[in-house]
Amino acid sequence: MILHRMAPNRAVDPAGVARVLIVRPRFLGDLCLALPVLDAVRAACPAARVGWIVEQDGAPLLEGDPRIDALFVVPRSLGAGGTIRLVRRLRRFAPEVVIDLFCNPRTALWTLLTGARVRVGYPHKGLRSGVYTHHSRPRTLSAIGFHLASVETLGWPAPYRVPELHVSEAARTEAQAALSDLGVSEAARLVGFHPGARWPTRRWHPERFAELARRFLAADSRGVALVSGGPGETELVERVIAALPQGRAHAILGWPIARFVALQARCVAFVAGDTGPLHLAVAAGARTLGLLSRNRPAMFFPYPPEQGHRAHYARVECSPCDRDQCPDLRCLERLTVDGAWALLAEMLASAR
Repeated sequence: MILHRMAPNRAVDPAGVARVLIVRPRFLGDLCLALPVLDAVRAACPAARVGWIVEQDGAPLLEGDPRIDALFVVPRSLGAGGTIRLVRRLRRFAPEVVIDLFCNPRTALWTLLTGARVRVGYPHKGLRSGVYTHHSRPRTLSAIGFHLASVETLGWPAPYRVPELHVSEAARTEAQAALSDLGVSEAARLVGFHPGARWPTRRWHPERFAELARRFLAADSRGVALVSGGPGETELVERVIAALPQGRAHAILGWPIARFVALQARCVAFVAGDTGPLHLAVAAGARTLGLLSRNRPAMFFPYPPEQGHRAHYARVECSPCDRDQCPDLRCLERLTVDGAWALLAEMLASAR
């Protein structure tokens, strides 16, 4: 296998491509932000078989998606034996083009060992950049545009579009059945609230989530608030639920990811901080209110208002930044309930 020096990218004729492999293994939000790459590849090579490498946590988002012909599901810790088995599978798939959207040492190795003649990745990644025959150089703030630049590197059209997840009818039926078990009517107008986030710089106050939900319930007699949480967030969710009218708010905890996405697709709106479920909601088709603190919306909430999405963002003296931990959370403090409600009320009015 020959490693390539950085050189001008040569266009690749999509008519001669029979198999394409996309590599984006982890992080739910980033998987969603990469979905427009899948659509662009499908449009450029409609007859090609398309594969995707994903880790186990994110696999339910892509399983059963008719746009994907071969899903390669790997554990977070693969080991030498697992790597050998994966490479054997990739060799049988025999991609001619690999688009590595992650570009860490492990994905660079997988890309190299596929034997593909065209390998897209990023420059300035040290020795591993030599693995790639084509180097993507995005010139955009948008995380969607950042991913699509890898398709443009091949000389293929890469139109901007909002991510879309495939939500199966089985998952929709399962979500509706679970809602019925909670006593939620099919006629209810559902708004999802996700108060949790991994990092404190992305976690809006639970009291503010509760006040926002109270305003929604007061404004809509058919409204039901669904408060969701991930592992370790039960207490947080219950804290929000306890502040809301009994019988009009329900905790969504421990749901399988496919059922949770189907629930989001059922919501007239979904509210979350800068975390994975925010992007899941957009890709599920729900109007989404993003509570953006340290990250600018143009980069990590690049979703068009005309499709019903809104960002609540108050740029402060130190933003944007890349801190996950910070003693000064003025970026969150300035996201007021009044500001969030003004946006959410507008979204709900347009939903009618």
